[in-house]
Amino acid sequence: MEDISNGSEHLGRVWRACLECRKKKSKCDGKDKCRPCRLKNRECVYPESKDNASSSRQFAATLDARCQQMDALCQRMDQLMGKFTEIAESLGAIRPGMIPPIPDPSSIDLMPDVPPEMDELLPDDNDLLVPEDNEMIQDSEQMDDDPAEESESSSEPKPQDHVMTTDSYGKLRYVGGTGAMVMIEALKSLSPESAQGQSPDDLKTPEKSSISRLELPFFVRGQTWPRLPYLPQPDQLVRPPRYISDLLINLYFDQLHYIMPIIYKPHFMQRYNILLNTRAPANLDAGFLSVFFAVCACASGILPREPGNSSVFTGLQYYESALLLHYASTGEGSIEQVQCLALLSVCSAGWNTLAQSWKWGGQAVRAAQDLGLHRSPARGSNETLKEELCRRVWWSVYGLDRLLSVCLGRPVAVEDADCDCEIPLDLDDDELASYCRISPEQRPTTVGPSRMSGFIAFSKLCQISAKIVRAMNPLKARRKRRKNTTEKANAQKLVDSFDSELVGWLQSIPDSIKFSANSMDAESGPDLTWCVILYIVHAGCLINLHRPLIPDMSTDASLAASHNSYAQCTQAARSCIRAAELIQERVPPSHHLAFCTHYLALSGVFLVRSSSALQEDYSSDIEACLLCLTRLETVWSGARRSKLILEELLKHSGNQKPDWSFQYFGSDDLEDFVLRQDNPDFTFDGMDTFGEVRM
Repeated sequence: MEDISNGSEHLGRVWRACLECRKKKSKCDGKDKCRPCRLKNRECVYPESKDNASSSRQFAATLDARCQQMDALCQRMDQLMGKFTEIAESLGAIRPGMIPPIPDPSSIDLMPDVPPEMDELLPDDNDLLVPEDNEMIQDSEQMDDDPAEESESSSEPKPQDHVMTTDSYGKLRYVGGTGAMVMIEALKSLSPESAQGQSPDDLKTPEKSSISRLELPFFVRGQTWPRLPYLPQPDQLVRPPRYISDLLINLYFDQLHYIMPIIYKPHFMQRYNILLNTRAPANLDAGFLSVFFAVCACASGILPREPGNSSVFTGLQYYESALLLHYASTGEGSIEQVQCLALLSVCSAGWNTLAQSWKWGGQAVRAAQDLGLHRSPARGSNETLKEELCRRVWWSVYGLDRLLSVCLGRPVAVEDADCDCEIPLDLDDDELASYCRISPEQRPTTVGPSRMSGFIAFSKLCQISAKIVRAMNPLKARRKRRKNTTEKANAQKLVDSFDSELVGWLQSIPDSIKFSANSMDAESGPDLTWCVILYIVHAGCLINLHRPLIPDMSTDASLAASHNSYAQCTQAARSCIRAAELIQERVPPSHHLAFCTHYLALSGVFLVRSSSALQEDYSSDIEACLLCLTRLETVWSGARRSKLILEELLKHSGNQKPDWSFQYFGSDDLEDFVLRQDNPDFTFDGMDTFGEVRM
């Protein structure tokens, strides 16, 4: 009766049965202990069944539990978002309104496992809302007709002249000038903190919150450039195989890096390893990928070439890939843009397309100025490594633009008076990070020499060269030729001051570079390369400074021969030819090679015209110049045309009288500022050692 009564209580369908009941195919309610198990003194066991109906029931139960969990989570998120909205509205009511909100530089385009110092390399965020306190740079020349007169420094505080503001992408951009500062001062006057001296917590009225939304009109928040539809995606560009990319990168850092250290090798190698290990297309860093392709394009020009293929555009496929990625970043501003443009300029110069190289170099300078790299990065933030990388990038594009502009005789992209970025530290890449980790009080007072010494000396020489080119500008010189005697004397003082600067620069060159031609250790480092480059650039500065001062040889050759400027140019030309013997082995295809080859040809032209006008014998120097140009034909295509011009001049030198009417300031005698022969510190006579060295 008990079983019958129990069975009558469970009239519904049975969904579960214990293992014993399943074997006997009998029914079991799945709740109480069944009769077979009680008789055998066992516990009812309910293993999971594997039929479709059971799986459906399990899935439905699991889905229901997950839906309940998601519902509870959404309720919690709704509460959190409500609180977040209230906090955001309260912050917006008290925020100063002249500039967009302060971004965290450590969160701008920072890739995983990439050093934060490499991220944007922009000025510190302490100057985002207020202009800097850096003093405006005083031009070394007065704005009047007397550029030699020094401007007196004023003890009064200088006005704030620029700010760093965020663009529509949330990145920092440089804005300065009188007009912009007028707008910024107006916005400051409208901000709550400027209008009333109250604390931010008290400024929560609707009127003040509307003022806080005022921003600079140059950038519209969230308004970004649309993607150009015909450009490929970064993952669609073909990268070289691993063994080729490793070879090209090693070549770049061995031969090109220290003559233009625009890339910090430790950070580049870390990001290169990340690029190699990246599999998902969405994780590719397009900015770094453009720099990678530009590095490969530059290094391809160093690879050995077949005879007669000097005009081949080696590495063109990498050049095109870097260019496509650069165009895809239209509207943005990043340090990778500056690096990519500068490397494209170097690559173009190695192909002897100097006009395009000059354009890329000018764009690199503009991109660096867009990021504020031309201003001093030192603001007491104790981020020495970040500041040093900013300086290296700026002085790299500065020297690139200066050299190409002097070579082509074109205007430069930057005025020295607009810049106050300091010269980088004389430290190698391997030493820079450890030096920056030392506290400022414990750092050594002097550093170097290192493999950066030549670049530092070159940067200083570029500053002097820029002053010379500006002072000897033909338009300015023609105006000065019509001035009185006093103003001509002032111009002569300016020339003497330039010559003194060049002499001081010569004496400041480290011995490791000065005497590298006689050192066996220099073959493995950049010192000998920098020695050749610096000699030729210095000779070019002397020619640019003194060539316009030589009197007209067609009217009075004896006066011209006795002129100090003629002696300076002759000595500089002969020294340039002696140093040129090592150009082919030591100077890689770049803007440096283009400049050295160009001024080698100019030196030969100067000596040919001088020998025909003054009946002086420079045949040995001219033959050495022709020999050097012949050797350089295999690495730089412009050498062939230069050699042809020089050979044609030699053929016609005895048949016609050259025109030397290229004077600016007249034929007044100059004071004697020829380099003293007894000076033990790096005179041009030391260039004779280049003739004894065979690499």
